Amino acid sequence: MQSFKIITPTKGNPFTIGRNLENKLVLENRMVSRFHATINFIDDQQHWILKNLSQNSETRVNGELIQNKILEDGDIILFGLIQVRATIKNTSLKLLVMESFNDLPRQSKTISDSWISLDDLQSNLPKNTFVRRVINSKNEISAELKFKEKIVDTSKKQSYILKIKNNQSIKLSNCKISFHDNELTCEEAPVGFNVSAKNLDAFVGKKQLLNDLNFELQAGKILAIIGRSGQGKSTLLRLMQGQLKSGKFSELKISGIDYKNQELRKHIAFLEQDPQLRLDLTVKETLIDGARCSMNCKNFSREVLARLEKFAELFGLSERLDHSIRTLSGGESRRVALAKELMGNPGLIILDEPLSGLDPYNSQILCSHLKQLAFLGHTIILTTHSYEALEIANQVLIIHHGKQAFYGTPQEAYHYFETKNPQKILTNLTDETTIQWSKLLEKRTQSQTKFSEKISDETFEISNYFIKNKLPSSFIYKIQLSAKQWFRDKGKFFAILFQPLVIGFLFSQIFSNLSSLWIVAFAVILSANWLALSLSIREVVQEKEILQTEFRKGVSIFSTLAAKATLPTVVAWVQTLIVVLFVNFSTQNHPAILPLLLSTLVMILTPISVGICASAFSKNSGQANAILPLLIIPQVALAGALVPVDQMSLIGRMLSYITWSRYSQSNLLNLLLERNDALLNTLCPLALTLCFYIVTAVKLNCSKKAK
Repeated sequence: MQSFKIITPTKGNPFTIGRNLENKLVLENRMVSRFHATINFIDDQQHWILKNLSQNSETRVNGELIQNKILEDGDIILFGLIQVRATIKNTSLKLLVMESFNDLPRQSKTISDSWISLDDLQSNLPKNTFVRRVINSKNEISAELKFKEKIVDTSKKQSYILKIKNNQSIKLSNCKISFHDNELTCEEAPVGFNVSAKNLDAFVGKKQLLNDLNFELQAGKILAIIGRSGQGKSTLLRLMQGQLKSGKFSELKISGIDYKNQELRKHIAFLEQDPQLRLDLTVKETLIDGARCSMNCKNFSREVLARLEKFAELFGLSERLDHSIRTLSGGESRRVALAKELMGNPGLIILDEPLSGLDPYNSQILCSHLKQLAFLGHTIILTTHSYEALEIANQVLIIHHGKQAFYGTPQEAYHYFETKNPQKILTNLTDETTIQWSKLLEKRTQSQTKFSEKISDETFEISNYFIKNKLPSSFIYKIQLSAKQWFRDKGKFFAILFQPLVIGFLFSQIFSNLSSLWIVAFAVILSANWLALSLSIREVVQEKEILQTEFRKGVSIFSTLAAKATLPTVVAWVQTLIVVLFVNFSTQNHPAILPLLLSTLVMILTPISVGICASAFSKNSGQANAILPLLIIPQVALAGALVPVDQMSLIGRMLSYITWSRYSQSNLLNLLLERNDALLNTLCPLALTLCFYIVTAVKLNCSKKAK
């Protein structure tokens, strides 16, 4: 993570900046003077004034040398090599300070044939990294790096050793490593990714939605995609998410890697217009949840609270940490979703209409936060109808009828559309302006094209490697997470509590010791199916977007499925046992305890797996609820209680073999009648359970992959 801190100067006292320890902001950089600058609040003018004190070093604001400067919101200040961003709200000043890892932008080390440590380099390299020189049989020299943790390349190959050929560079995390003539050079690289699109098309089936988009975005910049509704903005984001197919000759590369690469996609944050959050968690729990899905387990145990505090302060959430997500405003919820994603330090942040539905005040706050993230090195792509985004964007892409109508800086957009009013850009957008833009691109000189390609090759075609991200264990945590959600939802909690009591009471009133045990067993099994299915039918679909993000980042599908099944299984089992106790009391039937426990457990395992499987295939919770009767009715018709199996038609008998309640019916009836039970009645439901979980796992695994 790019290290940063937030400082809040107080009014009435000079805020001093420099290398000397007496300063209020100490910057340990040899390019900073001992007493470099001061910031004062002028009461009568209601302004913050920055004054340069250094005679030997420079102070720049937005790239310009200054001696005295009235600070404005969003100003980028450079003290030596240290960057600081000013945020001003209602005359309150906050300074976002980029903490430098090294005094010099590049550090080199001469290497030999023996292993030497690189820990003395103040770089972003992992600790306990060693290097040596290697000469092969062809007399070719290369540097061999040895790491304590596994390194993953874009083809998913893992190794503790990396080789860098002579005159070659690689990027690892936010560190660029180069090797040239026995010298290994390390320099800080942006955490953000470069993005390059060439001849980019998008299709749904055979229908083409995007046609020939071309753009390049450098790391740490903001791209705003604008256009009228239905013109293709969200389509482009869906393509980048992997939900749509690109054209045969399309090229979309992120940091020089194909956008479909699974390892790369772990480091990209996708945020929908209304990002899905677990509403019954607090803000603090949500941010920790985001960290567990993206932070290395060692870093998680050491850094999670410090990182949480920093992002809570950055996004103005420090006073909301103990508040439930359910109680937050729309703007606060989006900031929480953004902070959650940033716990994993993504290189690219993609947002769909982040300003939609926000009032001007909250839009301005979110825009300020996005600018801060770009300042920290993150690359940001967003679609918007809001013109505030043009003020923070470095580049603007305008899409009209699925085609590129403009690409350039906001200032170039104003010039091209001959307006200084951002609202008139879309007003002046026509098919004719789109055609003119296409012709303008064709008139670019050959030298400009060659220069652009040269820059592109140098910027985008560097080899990328990632540190293998071993996430914290998730099984027990996921169970605890589900329990919090279930029991904080008062409506769900009371439904879980009263359902078995109501069902059991009704059964106790209609059954007696004269009742047919065949019918008694059938009623118990139907209630068990209902309880199990109603608990599991929405477990996946109600947080589908969240789970897809977690799986894309490397969270274990197996652990998640096991955790998703555990709580419904335990609760449905207890509920079924309560119903059985009511029934046994009224029928005066008392089977052996252990066989009864095992029989009821097997009875609910299959409907739990079926409910989770149906939930994984459902598009929304409403659809999942609609499927519920379709799962219950076959258990009624084909269990063999209403009509014996041998009296059914051929198709009915065949369907009964895959109807789990048939086996549960026989198993429970034999238990109540104290008869020996066939092993088949236990093995078949367990086999069906396993099959449904396999199908669910395959479905979830496919959902995380790009098309």
